[in-house]
Amino acid sequence: MTARSLRSTLPLLALVLGTACADGATSGGDDSAAYLTLLGTDTLVVEWMEFDGNRVEASALIRGGRTTWSEYVFATDEAGAITEWESRTWEGGGPGDALLRHDRVEQTDSGTMMVTSVAGDEAFTTRVRPFDAEAGAVPFVDFLHWPFEFAFRRDADAGTLGRDVETLGGTFEVVENDDGTYRLIHPSRGPSTVEISDDGRILALDGTGSTRAYDLRRMAVADLDRDAIGATFGDRPIGPLSGRGEVASTVAGVTFTGDYGTPQRRGRDIFGSLVAYGERWRTGANRATHLSFDGAIVIDGTTIPAGDYTLYSIPEADGGTLIINGQTGQTGTRYDPEMDVARVEMRREALDANVEVFEIDVVENEAGDGGRLELRWAETVYFVPFTVG
Repeated sequence: MTARSLRSTLPLLALVLGTACADGATSGGDDSAAYLTLLGTDTLVVEWMEFDGNRVEASALIRGGRTTWSEYVFATDEAGAITEWESRTWEGGGPGDALLRHDRVEQTDSGTMMVTSVAGDEAFTTRVRPFDAEAGAVPFVDFLHWPFEFAFRRDADAGTLGRDVETLGGTFEVVENDDGTYRLIHPSRGPSTVEISDDGRILALDGTGSTRAYDLRRMAVADLDRDAIGATFGDRPIGPLSGRGEVASTVAGVTFTGDYGTPQRRGRDIFGSLVAYGERWRTGANRATHLSFDGAIVIDGTTIPAGDYTLYSIPEADGGTLIINGQTGQTGTRYDPEMDVARVEMRREALDANVEVFEIDVVENEAGDGGRLELRWAETVYFVPFTVG
């Protein structure tokens, strides 16, 4: 994917009445900018930021299980040591009375301390703990990307653009691609493809390689009106990005149980796009997909004993492969091929109606001697027939 095509794949969204969504991936060295992050066709995050040398002020609206508004101030000295770090988070679409959390770094007689105040039922609970950060580290705030631009700008000035980013939450590996874009690799959620200008600005980000699978584009601050966006989304949370589903079926005397992540379609193209053909998929979201059965089953002549397993899959346009793995308890990004118990052929059929939330089920066949394991999402079902051994 070229840098130009990375920008063109990101969808546009008319956020609110009178709010324009012009292409903000400008070529100038702007110190004030905004990010629009979409999950499919849904607005997930809007960020605004203003850089002034080694200091940045930012604000963000995040739509999750509830909508929150946060404001940040972050600064370092020339050596990269943190001199200022403060964040406030409110419930809703803007600063208000319902302050949820306040974090700040303070200098005390005991040294540098992190002071965190969290709202409780009746009063704030405050915790004070020592604060020690490696020089050059930036905050990690889930869903937000302005800290990465802070690091990229600094590295571009130093001629080290492309080195790993140290955050207060861990190290993000940065790898340059052949087309001039970069892979930004989350320690557990996998890689996103990010287009970075020579002076360190994030122009666009394609997150389909990560577990979050969102897209980000840079925009002008004037194109994303804070008050209008806050009023529109303040009481409209997007809900959980991915919940957990359960398998609970008895087929031909064998009981199947399990759990799996339930990503939603949200207007996206799924198989062959979000879920690439020919690549191993966690077959769900977040924690690995687990399936247990209390009797042996037979798939294409392969007997799989009763037990606890993890499922992975490799979808293809005409079918693909289901991987039954003996390792359990891991996240969906972890996979040990040496623990494979079986790899079996999947079939594929079209569905008459859209399945918005990914589903896994085990259904009995008409003969009553077995059934099929089904993976349903969008207008597609992948399935594996089996008999009871």
